Amino acid sequence: MRLSDHPERVALGIVLGALGLRLLHMWQMAASPLFADPAVDAATYVEHATQLAAGQWLGWGEGPFWQPPLYPYVLGLVKGVFPDAFFYVVRILQAAMGALCCLLVYWIGRRIFSPGIALVAAGAAAVYGPLIYFDARLLPTGLATFLALAGLLLLLAAVERPAKRLFLAAGWLWGIAALAVATVLALVPLTAVWLVHRYWNKPDRGRAWIGSFLLGAGLAILPVTLYNDIVGADVVLISSNGGVNFYVGNNADSDRTLAIRPGWEWEELMAEPVRQGISRPSAKSSYFYARAFAFIGQSPLDYIALLAHKAVQFWSGDEIERNQEIYYWRKYSSVLTPMLWKWGLAFPFGLVGPLALVGLAVYIRREGFGLPAVVTLGYSLAVIAFFVTARYRLPVVPLLLLFATYGGHWLYQRGRERTWWPSALFVLLLLGANWGLPSMDMRGTPATYNDLGNAYLRQGRYDLALLKFEQAVRRDDTYWQAWFNLGSLRAMRGDVQGALPIFKRVAEHNPERPNVWSNLAGAFVVLGDFPRAILALERALQHAPPRSDIYAELLKLYIARGQYDKADALYHRALTALPGEVRLDSLHGEITH
Repeated sequence: MRLSDHPERVALGIVLGALGLRLLHMWQMAASPLFADPAVDAATYVEHATQLAAGQWLGWGEGPFWQPPLYPYVLGLVKGVFPDAFFYVVRILQAAMGALCCLLVYWIGRRIFSPGIALVAAGAAAVYGPLIYFDARLLPTGLATFLALAGLLLLLAAVERPAKRLFLAAGWLWGIAALAVATVLALVPLTAVWLVHRYWNKPDRGRAWIGSFLLGAGLAILPVTLYNDIVGADVVLISSNGGVNFYVGNNADSDRTLAIRPGWEWEELMAEPVRQGISRPSAKSSYFYARAFAFIGQSPLDYIALLAHKAVQFWSGDEIERNQEIYYWRKYSSVLTPMLWKWGLAFPFGLVGPLALVGLAVYIRREGFGLPAVVTLGYSLAVIAFFVTARYRLPVVPLLLLFATYGGHWLYQRGRERTWWPSALFVLLLLGANWGLPSMDMRGTPATYNDLGNAYLRQGRYDLALLKFEQAVRRDDTYWQAWFNLGSLRAMRGDVQGALPIFKRVAEHNPERPNVWSNLAGAFVVLGDFPRAILALERALQHAPPRSDIYAELLKLYIARGQYDKADALYHRALTALPGEVRLDSLHGEITH
């Protein structure tokens, strides 16, 4: 009995194997301190989910959604039902979705190519390292991938046997997917244009089918838009982070903005519109869009070069991860070890990408710009329009695996015919996709060490936290937030003498940070050097935004030293800067005592 005689059974086996690999990877990743204490975007999603599970489902007074809301709401449901096992249950669900994505790849592959190509692509999806990796991350990537594939499968069925309900369902699924990863939304108008072209000779029925597709997408997105308008009191289609994300990848200094780390550096960027007097989330987003389009208009050639650079990045084998280095986590997972690596070749995408380009070229030459090619290239261009990361590239990878399998089969056939130029072309693409790769540095980025340090700190594992903060600043001696964390932890553990020079150095380079001056003053107080503590707080009021706790700390020091005239002057200065501050009113009696 040949396996090809029973493709459905083989596909089921692939799904079960994919699920097993993902569950094993999840179990191994549980050893990471970030498993139940995630960082950056994952932490934001979990925080939002926690608020939802506590009953704040409507979120009055919190403004429009900052990030697409579907994923945190799914997390909120899971957390509400499984509060104690949340971090395991949600990853088990994501592993199941990842395994089902392999089945969707198989079904889509059967429609576009053949059962054999569909099986090979589904098997490749089952063992594809980045897919396994992101199925264990608390990020919306896997959810969006699953929904986008399901929507494409329905759309292919609708095109094959047109029915309004199928077009409606396909549009709705893509609209829902856009509520997880907004980039998917670009597929809706692009596909609508493709449908117009396809049904140009059937205007009556074509309009009904296209209208059903667009209606489905609109019905999915409309509740979120209404929420943003009614509850969030702002006009935002899905989320308000689009402008800053577009700017980060489209400006004259995009290498710097893409390297901005979460925390202080990101807060500084987000404060730009606030300093211009812009407070509404939609206006902040428009501010960043305007900055990006100003660059595009003023430097069109530079912008074209930037787009070309991002296109090369998209098809490069490297897995570009923001904030945390994806290859670092191989040390926790034996599942990832053979499935995600860089040694001359960036596996797997360094192989998949060139094969997919060959497959796409052959498919377009034979079939024209069919729907699978349009969706694949359209999503790729949407990612390139913003900026390229492994996380944003991943939803199109299942389709690229299908085209890669198709391209590999075509190359094999040409080889059997002793036609060698296709193989030479593939080798050139392979070299290009893996040219100039950075080394597979599994030491981790400074941001990863800082995240680990914060996680260990919250868990009370202070020695490990200290080690990670030290590793962060050793890797980057200008990582001021990590320096601040290191100094704060040293001071907390009684090493004030060790913390003091750190606070001084951080304050010198970050005078606008009130916390730095406050900690520096606190260190001087512990050492009994009250004049320098006062000087530190006075400098905070000169350089940092006014804050009530800084005024209160300085007032207490003036009062403790009997400098009532200075305390009284500072009190009235504080009332002018921060009118109605109750915390300051409570100190007034001590000044006049």
